Amino acid sequence: MVQCRPKVPTNQVYNGNFLMTQTGDFPDGWIRVGGDRSTVWEWTGSPPGPRAVAIRHPSGRPAGIFQPSDVGIRAGELQRWKVQVNIYSEPSGVSAYLKVYFFTFSGRPVGSLNFDLCPGAAPETFTKVFATPSGTELLCLEVGVAGQGTLFIHTVEACRLHPGRVLRLDSRGRPFVNSVETVGEILKPVRLAEPLPVHVQADVKAELRDLTPLRDGVRIYGSNGLSLDATPFGSLRVESAGCDFQEFVEEMTVPSTPVSSAARDVARYRHYSYAILNAGLVNAWVQVEISPDAVHWVPDSIAQQVKPGALIAVTANYFLRYLHLACWSDLSTVLRIWFQAQA
Repeated sequence: MVQCRPKVPTNQVYNGNFLMTQTGDFPDGWIRVGGDRSTVWEWTGSPPGPRAVAIRHPSGRPAGIFQPSDVGIRAGELQRWKVQVNIYSEPSGVSAYLKVYFFTFSGRPVGSLNFDLCPGAAPETFTKVFATPSGTELLCLEVGVAGQGTLFIHTVEACRLHPGRVLRLDSRGRPFVNSVETVGEILKPVRLAEPLPVHVQADVKAELRDLTPLRDGVRIYGSNGLSLDATPFGSLRVESAGCDFQEFVEEMTVPSTPVSSAARDVARYRHYSYAILNAGLVNAWVQVEISPDAVHWVPDSIAQQVKPGALIAVTANYFLRYLHLACWSDLSTVLRIWFQAQA
């Protein structure tokens, strides 16, 4: 009896062991994100041996390393993936995080996941398994530190668990399946012993004359068989269908360290706002942040307090393509967030 061994998933993170570089003093395929002027990123170790990225974080906003989209991991929607990071901290127990961003090939975000990590003083591997949301075409990873201390990152890995092999994907990143109508016999070329003579005879009758607007024209029909209407001046008559309304609702458990709501692409909206309900028992704070690429974020306004049981509304003061909410609380609370927009 022959036993088939299951295929071992391969790591699909480019330069996940931080060995390669092109220019500068930072590993190729990774960029610095977050932090402030006091945050220090160091690329430690010798090229032949183990390498690591150390993030020294005295205080302030979370700081990490991010995988830009040009080296992102190609993925499809509704797939199962496993992500592993080998990290440790000084001192032990510094608050760390792992974020997974889901994008389309055009750069539109379709979702994100945030995992809290608590590394010890010795290198430890943390493993997270998740499913990709609908519309996913690329994965991008971010690993970083949220608390005061130093985080050492040795390796970052991402493996597709299901499906176990690379599938042909359609334009939306979904597995491609031929329809029944396209399944047929395989056509093979036939070699002829000698050329076959082909004779074509046809009579072409056509009226060739100058076209004038008063005598000639073109009528365009829709799929329902009716022609499109035009004004006497040649403009197309159209009817406005009204405003397109969009709403997204999410519920978040907000700790004392800042976490982010889902990123929203507001490029096609005329008006948009957030409504935030504090469903917990302690005070919370929210702050609108905007971004040109859903990776680099800047505060748009001052933080606003949301008292227990209170509902507030906030919106952005400046326009960039993406925005989200940065949220934190005294201890831990639950926020319900509405994002409503008109196109």
